[in-house]
Amino acid sequence: MIQGIRHSGAKKVIWKHSDLIDLENKLREWPKETPKIIAFESVYSMCGSVGPIKEICDLADKYGAITFLDEVCTANIAHHLPLPTSIFVQVHAVGLYGPRGAGVAEHLDYDVHKAAGQSADPIPGTIMDRVDIITGMTFVEIHAPNHLLVFIGTLGKAYGAVGGYVAASAKLIDMVRSYAPGFIFTTSLPPVTVAGAHASIVYQKTYNGDRQLMQWNVREVKKRFAERGIPVVPGPSHIVPVLIGDAAQAKQASDYLLEKHGIYVQAINYPTVARGEERLRFTITPGHTLEQLDRVAAALDDTFTVLSIKREADWAAIGGRCGVGSEVKETVKPVWNDEQLGLTGPTVVAPRTRRAGEARRVDRHAMDVARQQFEGLLGPVSTGNVFSSPTVPHGNSGLRMRTGAAGRRPLEIPTAVPLAATA
Repeated sequence: MIQGIRHSGAKKVIWKHSDLIDLENKLREWPKETPKIIAFESVYSMCGSVGPIKEICDLADKYGAITFLDEVCTANIAHHLPLPTSIFVQVHAVGLYGPRGAGVAEHLDYDVHKAAGQSADPIPGTIMDRVDIITGMTFVEIHAPNHLLVFIGTLGKAYGAVGGYVAASAKLIDMVRSYAPGFIFTTSLPPVTVAGAHASIVYQKTYNGDRQLMQWNVREVKKRFAERGIPVVPGPSHIVPVLIGDAAQAKQASDYLLEKHGIYVQAINYPTVARGEERLRFTITPGHTLEQLDRVAAALDDTFTVLSIKREADWAAIGGRCGVGSEVKETVKPVWNDEQLGLTGPTVVAPRTRRAGEARRVDRHAMDVARQQFEGLLGPVSTGNVFSSPTVPHGNSGLRMRTGAAGRRPLEIPTAVPLAATA
């Protein structure tokens, strides 16, 4: 995103992080008809905060601005957009939020989108219906005659593949090709990569369990860290940033965790974060086991003791930093609430962290839906009586696929189970 701004040659005005008052004051300085881009993110990957998406869209409508989230470099074509346009890109959130994994915009209207199921029709009044460019979706719906609706998607991160895509009208695609030199010289993705991404997207849209389990594991890790006084920068998302506050100590902690405990976690220093806010950034997945969660908490506790790194009480004693050691932590509510995680109601189905030795499991229904997308290429799937539950362990699917012309000998592909993208 920064490179796009630099290459555009446009005037840059920096607004304070998620500060709506500062943003509006800066927007007031320009006539409404002047092309403007509000560049921000949905999930900020180094602190775990979530941008005020609805409020920013309100300001964009009020002041005739284009909203741009995260890291897809379209800033260099902004001055050529002929219509009022909102650009919505959630690369850090796609696959991890929402009942279909469409991202934070979908999650903000969770119940409405859950009730809509897999319908591709826009839902009036939702945040997703207000924005015009959304990442990670698989359909294009022109829902307003005076707006551009474009989907910019990443196939990496939660979907576990590589590459990305832009889906829009022929005129807008032609404009992107003309004004984005990085796109002009990009080679098309191999069919096998596209097929893998396709299966992953279909699976994630159908099965919500991995998203729920990931958020549950994040809660468990944050709880274990808090019990040991490990200072976690408070945030509502899945990001787990542990405050170190010193560049040298952050590097030492990263090295010590790897050498002593066999745990790799990247040290984050300036300019990625401000000086004095250096941190370790932990990435938690639904694949982590209960034993791994316990081990990383114990290892980090040992690291803080050996290297004499400030704990939460130490930060509180000096007034706090980044929300650590202050009352702000008490006001942070997770994006995923208890009801969405299945922790409330008459039938509580809480996510369960698997133990060491337990196989990763995939959802049978979502697996079947994803596999059906490839029947024209691979032929139909015949299944024996191998399923005894809605989920099956990876590597024991019992699938038989007929490939090529009908009548060829069935091939057993025991590992050809579409896995969740975070596997």
